[in-house]
Amino acid sequence: MIQKSEEALTYLGNGEFQTAKSIFSVLLDRDPEDIATISGFYIASFWDHRLDLILKTREGKERGKLLLQLFSDFETEIRKRGFQNTDSFIVTQDCILKEARDHLKLAYQWEGSNALDKELLGDLARSLIKIQDYSMAIEVLLYGGNKQSPVLLYYLAESQVMTGKEKEGIDNYRIAFLNDPQLFPYTIVRWPPLLQLIEKANSFSQKEEEMKELVPVFAWREGLFVTGGKKEEGTIQIWFSELKRLTESKERSGGSFRLEARIEQFALAILKSADDIRSRDAVLFAKNLV
Repeated sequence: MIQKSEEALTYLGNGEFQTAKSIFSVLLDRDPEDIATISGFYIASFWDHRLDLILKTREGKERGKLLLQLFSDFETEIRKRGFQNTDSFIVTQDCILKEARDHLKLAYQWEGSNALDKELLGDLARSLIKIQDYSMAIEVLLYGGNKQSPVLLYYLAESQVMTGKEKEGIDNYRIAFLNDPQLFPYTIVRWPPLLQLIEKANSFSQKEEEMKELVPVFAWREGLFVTGGKKEEGTIQIWFSELKRLTESKERSGGSFRLEARIEQFALAILKSADDIRSRDAVLFAKNLV
C-alpha cells in the first residue's frame, strides 16, 4: 500500500497524470476514506483532464502563461478541499511550476524582457519563490526590470534574503514596506526573521490588513531594518515630506490604525537612518511622534 502510494507520487511529480490516476483509483477502492488517496486521485484527474490543452499550446510564453493560469485555478480548488498540505499537492506544485518556469525562461531568452509583462513577471516570480528557486527569481526580476511594480520589489527582497544577500534584501524590503505595506505577499515568506514578525503581528491583530501594517513597525523597532550607515539627505527629506503629509491627514481625519502605523513606520525609519545634525528638523519631528 505504502509502496503504491509512493509510486503514484513519483508519477505525479513526473507529470504522468494518467498513470498516477490509475494507481490512486486502485488505492481508493481499497480505502475510500483515506484523505491522501482522495487528494491524489483528485489532483491527478485535474491535470490529466487538461493535459491535451497544455500539450497543444505553443511552447514558450503561451504554454508558460497557460500553466500559471491553470495552476492558479488548481490552487483555489485545492484550498477549498483542504488538500494544500498533502504530499500529492506538494509534488504536483513542484512539477507544474517548474514546467511553467522553463517555458517562461525560454520566452524571455527568445524575446527579451518585453516577453513578460508586469502581471506575468509577478506570476513567474511568485511561482519560483514557491518552489524555492530563489536564484532564478532574482535573475528573472533583475533581467525583466521591476516594471515599476511595488509588489515585485517584495519578491526580489524575499529572494535576496533567502540566497544570502541580506543587505540588499533588507533594503528592498524597507523600500517596499514604505511604498505600501498592503501589498506585502506574506504567504510566500520563508525568511525566519520576517516569519517571526508576522507571527508577532498576528498575535496583536487577526486582521490581515493590520498585520501587514504592523510587520514593518516591528522590523524597525527590533532592529531588523537597521543595517548601519546613514541614508542620503535626499531620501530622508522624501520620508520627512511623507511623514508630514500623514500627520496632517491624521489631524484632518482623526486617524485610523493604518494611518497611525504608517506614521510610526516613517518616523522610525527617519530616526534609525538619519544623521542627527544634517537632518535635524526631520529627526526632531519624528521624535515627537514615537
